[in-house]
Amino acid sequence: MIKYNMLKKSLKQTNPYLKEPELGKALLYQSVSSSTAVEGVLTKYPKLDEALEKKLKEIISVHEPSASYE
Repeated sequence: MIKYNMLKKSLKQTNPYLKEPELGKALLYQSVSSSTAVEGVLTKYPKLDEALEKKLKEIISVHEPSASYE
């Protein structure tokens, strides 16, 4: 029998988009808002401001160089 011991890390620790607290919080709000809207529940969370939008694009360009979100 082979046992694998995996180190358990939270999504916050492993996801590069969530490592920065302010950006992570804004993205979490955005995710919750869109997910609940799919279920028919409308929420009012703020959209990403220009500074956070810029940071997100910078992070994406580093981790996904071939991705284009323009």
